[in-house]
Order: sequence, then structure tokens, then C-alpha cells
Amino acid sequence: MHTLADHYFSSILDYLQAQGISTKTALHAISFDEFSNQRTHQLAPRISLNSYNALLVYGKKTLNDPLFGFTLGQQIRTADYGVLGYLIESSDNLSSAIKALLSYDSLVADIGKAKFELNTDTATIRWIAHQSCNEHVVLRNMTAWVSVIRQLINLTLSPSSISFTYNWLPSQRRALESWFKCPVKSSAEYNQISFPSDYLTLPFKTDNAIINSTFKQLSEQQLSNFKSQQCIDDKVNQLLTAKTTLQNCNLIGIADALNLTPRTLQRRLKQQDLTFAQLLEKERKKRADTLIASMPLADLSNILGFKDQSSFNRAFLRWHKCSPLQFIKYKTASTAK
Repeated sequence: MHTLADHYFSSILDYLQAQGISTKTALHAISFDEFSNQRTHQLAPRISLNSYNALLVYGKKTLNDPLFGFTLGQQIRTADYGVLGYLIESSDNLSSAIKALLSYDSLVADIGKAKFELNTDTATIRWIAHQSCNEHVVLRNMTAWVSVIRQLINLTLSPSSISFTYNWLPSQRRALESWFKCPVKSSAEYNQISFPSDYLTLPFKTDNAIINSTFKQLSEQQLSNFKSQQCIDDKVNQLLTAKTTLQNCNLIGIADALNLTPRTLQRRLKQQDLTFAQLLEKERKKRADTLIASMPLADLSNILGFKDQSSFNRAFLRWHKCSPLQFIKYKTASTAK
């Protein structure tokens, strides 16, 4: 599941609101339902990439802005990045800021991977976006990087070149080149920003070693928590696999084994676009495929945790488009050949 922090998502809503579009209207338009509290409509801590894509497309269409991601990137503030923003802001120079970005970028958005290359005269940041990211995700990301660095070093600072994998119209490319103040390449192999390597040692206006150390520790803690949440489906799968029978196996019992409340487990799984029922069904199907011909079907349905054999038969039909007996007959015939 690829997600981004709620504050990074909310900054788009703030911009739309400044343009006269209410948050309620925007979220309703994209059928958004990722709330940690449905009663107060408070955003969940992490928002899915699908919702992010949808909101950007909505903004583009509603504001008739074909470069909506570019517009958003220019409006970025370090606060929109959360803890990572403050860590970057308190760095001593661009080199330190890039190291922070490479280490903790997933705290803001786990939707791509940043890579850094350094040659004699040129440095390059390449962003390999997840295949589901639309062009506005990439536009916002790369524009925001340049915007933040300008804020922290010099507003007139410009890259050597910008490359996008997308094909921009001549008028769009001119608009991009006017703001970036450098050549912009379309239909490139990578999305990347190249700049003189001398920029790496330019000092930040907001350099503060003590604050930087504090935010680095906080970033480490948040990254550790984020990774543990990312693996929640693996932990559930391990517990399911370890059970000799899936009878009486339910959300409450699994949550208790993980020292979580059922609500928390549900929320963490939802952040990965999963439910406990889906993981349980996956384990049932895996066991059924392995054990199908080794025991009576009544015993197998009991081990898999079904209340009766007819429930098992219906599930099996859903999995394989045939009955258990038909599957056994086909499997036996295939083995005999």
C-alpha cells in the first residue's frame, strides 16, 4: 500500500479552499472515505495514493489548470512536509538536506524512491515514482523540491536542467522553463533535477544544529513506527499460518495477540487497503489448495474454520469456479498423466 501523510494531503485542500472550493466539496467529489473518525471527519494519519491522485485530477479539472501539480509545488512550505520539513529546514547545507530526504522521504509520501548521483561538476536527484502516480504527483514533487531549496538558500537559485518522463505541450514547457529558469526536457527516461555540484555546500539561512539533531531523532522514531505499521499484514499472516485450525479465528483474537485493539488493527489494515476478512480468506484458500485431496471435505471445512461444509463449498466455488469434488477429479486426472 502506497500512502502519504495527512498533512501533505491537507495542504492541497488548503490551497483549494483558498480558491473558493470547500474541503467538504472536494472530498465528496473524489468519494473520499479515509477518516480516522467518521463522526468528526478527521483525516486518517496516512492517505492512499489513489485518493491523492484523485484529488490532484479534481483540482486540475475544477480550476482548469493543466499544470496543477506545478502550481501546488510553488506553494509548498516546509511545514507541509511535517517533521521532515523541519529537519531539512534546520540542516546546514543542501548536502545535509538531501541526505535527510533520501533517509526519511517515505514519512511524507511512500509513493516513490529518490536517488542521488554526484559527478565532478553536476549533482542529480532522480525520483522514480510509483507506476500509479499521475503527472501532477511528479510535477508537485519536483517543483516543491526546487521551491523549498530556493526558500532556504536563495530565491534566484536555478537548476541546470529538469527532465520529465511526461510530454508537455510547447506552452506548458515554456511555463515550466520560465519558473525553473533552466531547460526543461519532456519525454525523458527519468524524472530528475540536475544542478551544479557547488550548490551542495551553500549554507542554509535557517541552519540550527541543535534543532536538526532533535528532528533527526524524531524522524527516526516516526520511520520506525511507520515501518512497523507497514508490516501489520505480515504479522497477521504469520499468526494465521501458525494456527493448526482456523476455527474460532477472528479479528478480536488476532488483535489481542498483537497487543492491539480490534479498531486499531482494522485501521492499520485499511491503510494498506486490506481487511482481516481478506487475509483470513487468503489463508483458507492456501490451505484448501494444499489439503484438498488429503482428507474428507467435512474435516477440511472444519480446519479452515467454516461453520459447515456447504459454506466451504460456496467459498471454494468462488475461488476456483468449480466444486471441491470437481477440483479433486481434475487434480487427480492431471497427476495421473
